[in-house]
Amino acid sequence: MEEVQDELVHRLTLGRSTQKKFQVPSRSNSGSLPAPSITYDSSPDEVKAWLEAKGFSPVTISSLGVLTGAQLFSLNKEELKTVCPDDGARVFSQVTVQKAALEVGGKPAKL
Repeated sequence: MEEVQDELVHRLTLGRSTQKKFQVPSRSNSGSLPAPSITYDSSPDEVKAWLEAKGFSPVTISSLGVLTGAQLFSLNKEELKTVCPDDGARVFSQVTVQKAALEVGGKPAKL
């Protein structure tokens, strides 16, 4: 379990440096609104907003932004890498974090 957590931290750290290239400007005036999150009940629009907020590439957003939360959560790492070769592993890591947060506290993580 510790190895998995270390891997997630490593991937998230790498993802943050990549994420800066695709940063989407905040739409709120106050800047204090929480980042979008997804659940199993999320609509395709909510999934798309979450992908945009996470800074994924336009190709990844258009490819996965048509899925519901349940559909996105059902994909495994290899399937995500097939659909999104550049972002697949990072999407899988972020989805894993969201699923874990839902299982533990019922609220999505805001990373």
